[in-house]
Amino acid sequence: MKNTIIKLASVALLLGLTACQEKLDNDNNNSLENLSAVYMNDSNASVSFAKSTESGSTKFEVRMSNLRDRKETITIAATDFFAEYNEKNTTTYKMLPASEYELYEEGNTANKSTNGTLSITLKPGQASVQVGVKVRPLNEDTYPMGIKYAIPLRIVSSSLPILSNKDVVVTLSRPFKTSVALIKQGYALGVKIADNIKGSDEFTIQGMFLFKNEFHAYNNINVNMSLFQGEMLPYTRIDAGKIQVKNGGGDSPDDWAYSDDIAIEKWVQITFTYKDSFLKLYINGKLIKTYQRPSLKVSPGMRINIENAQTSYTTDRYLREFRVWNRVLTDAEIVDGLYLPADPDNKGLVVYLPINKKEGFKDMSKYNNTTIYRKGTSNSPYGVQDGDNYVKDIEEGIFTPTVEWKENIKFPAVGLETEE
Repeated sequence: MKNTIIKLASVALLLGLTACQEKLDNDNNNSLENLSAVYMNDSNASVSFAKSTESGSTKFEVRMSNLRDRKETITIAATDFFAEYNEKNTTTYKMLPASEYELYEEGNTANKSTNGTLSITLKPGQASVQVGVKVRPLNEDTYPMGIKYAIPLRIVSSSLPILSNKDVVVTLSRPFKTSVALIKQGYALGVKIADNIKGSDEFTIQGMFLFKNEFHAYNNINVNMSLFQGEMLPYTRIDAGKIQVKNGGGDSPDDWAYSDDIAIEKWVQITFTYKDSFLKLYINGKLIKTYQRPSLKVSPGMRINIENAQTSYTTDRYLREFRVWNRVLTDAEIVDGLYLPADPDNKGLVVYLPINKKEGFKDMSKYNNTTIYRKGTSNSPYGVQDGDNYVKDIEEGIFTPTVEWKENIKFPAVGLETEE
């Protein structure tokens, strides 16, 4: 009997606690529903520039969770939270000084600021306000294209509580002009990596190309144009609309990856990343195919031939932004650096050839890498030209006179576009 009474009492206590918890939950839900607080509606915004000589602008929205019947004030300010943000998102943003942009309230042109701080007022019954950001044209000497400048803005004070999503990062989609090298058929570049780099079983390798007239077929049918030769990659072939990554000595349909972005007169950035035997191919920032290829690596002192140099295995093409990292870039990093120059201080960047008229073919990384100049030895653009007899290293002074530099080339762009 005693045990029965104890059990009944326990059940009653449990039911009572459950009822209390349900009441508390309902009370909390009601309080959240009635809570008025402010927050950023989006975490990112992007400023676009029509030309490098013109200002660019964007806007973002500050919202209130519930309508109020009185005025509420909110202050937004540039706040450098990039140390934490970059660590979390594997980005490299740096804060753009407030002197280079203006904050303003949409619909209220009198409310604007050039010191990085803007106070806004939500009127009774107003749920949100649009804040505009206008960025001046940025001088490339003062703000190099290789450094990712952005504007970190935060709700720093309010007459209402501030929710956790209080930040917005305003990025800059900066157009820029540069010079690019037209490398002729029968010539190519390579790099000997310095002995003091840190070797790695993971890596990223990139190059940006524009094939001028053709993907040259050495026998009028087959193309044997290769990319990024060396111990860090299997043998590759590139042809219109496709890339082959060989697996050993044979050829297999599974070796091929396809993309319409690989075409004449179109810029194409080709990226390979490698980790844990998985070799990923990205075309213009998009993952196209994943291969499994064991035992690849980047090593101190290794040599990378960026392309074939044999006369029958090459074609006239533009080349820029050749890069090697001893780490895997994230998808976001690949997209972020699609056409802009890289920051030489970027973590893990061990080889960097921007390839422009100002710097020529110099490596601009922190390491003492050596650029190699190569030439096909045959005068014929046709026929099988396998083997070392068909290519040789040459002096820079012999290579550079064959190069044509095109200036005022605009990016982003699909093809070869100029902007005076």
